[in-house]
Amino acid sequence: MGYNIINLSQGSDEWLNWRKSGITATDACILLGRSPYKTRWRLWAEKVGYCEEVDLSGNPLVRYGIKHEDDARKAFEDHTGDLLLPVCVESDRNMLLRASLDGLNNAGEPVELKCPSDKTWEEVCRLGTESEAYQLYYCQVQHQMLCTGSRRGWLVFWHGNDPLQIFEIPLDRDLLAQLMTEAQGFWQDVSLRNEPPKDPEKDFYLPLGEEATRWIYESEHYRLYEARIAGLKAQIKDLEAWQDKHLETMTEMMSDFMKADYAGVQITRFKVQGQIDYKKAIDANPRVQQMVDFEKYRKKTSDRVRVTVREELAPKSVVEASVLAPLEHASAEPESFYLN
Repeated sequence: MGYNIINLSQGSDEWLNWRKSGITATDACILLGRSPYKTRWRLWAEKVGYCEEVDLSGNPLVRYGIKHEDDARKAFEDHTGDLLLPVCVESDRNMLLRASLDGLNNAGEPVELKCPSDKTWEEVCRLGTESEAYQLYYCQVQHQMLCTGSRRGWLVFWHGNDPLQIFEIPLDRDLLAQLMTEAQGFWQDVSLRNEPPKDPEKDFYLPLGEEATRWIYESEHYRLYEARIAGLKAQIKDLEAWQDKHLETMTEMMSDFMKADYAGVQITRFKVQGQIDYKKAIDANPRVQQMVDFEKYRKKTSDRVRVTVREELAPKSVVEASVLAPLEHASAEPESFYLN
């Protein structure tokens, strides 16, 4: 037979513990360096209890795959006339080798079902065995063949009502020999708790000893300044609101005047032409072949204000005494005050 069936419900706590205590088909991709999602160090950390396994149940793509796995299984059964049995298996030659099969066909061959995203589906249809998805899941199917003792496996991509993309995968003895070597070395690291090197591009830096103490010191001060900056930003927002109120009063005082320059505040008012609503214009003239008068669909002109704060309180070039007199008692440096 080549394998033992393990009576477990996929997704249960017992199933998770069973996966953790052996090498699964998903692990095979990692050990062969083909997984873009997880490193060898991260897999080791999860196996020895250094890290918890990331919960992917909320991932939309994972949820989509779980939701449609039965649809994919039925589509393959209808296509081949086979009955697929989803089952957990362990190799009877090496109980560390285990797999949660999407389906085992009548010939005892593993069938791996995938329900990919639109982007991945398009790539699989276009590139076939050269696609990234095929290359990744090829390792999974090889591991499943190793667990079941079969000489052939199947990789199936399902995408709704589109025709299935079915790949027959023969046994790859060279790859499985490499996998066995990697698996044995990896499990020895797990058993002895020998930490493998991290991938600087994918794994997290975790300081230890004196480095941890130094990191804590730096991070505490960083977070302190972060909190102070957040508080100052909130104050700035309040100050800008008060500033806007004073600007509004000054622009009202200007009445129809477009410019003002007094007591260190220079104000210039100007109008900005509204943008043309091209969508509205085209929707209103769907059959018109000649040029549309887009100006009819220009939005209203908006009023804008530009403010310049000057160190000099006196208006530029103004020397009239009656204008300058009130400024004699004005402060060049605004006095501090409290906001209520």
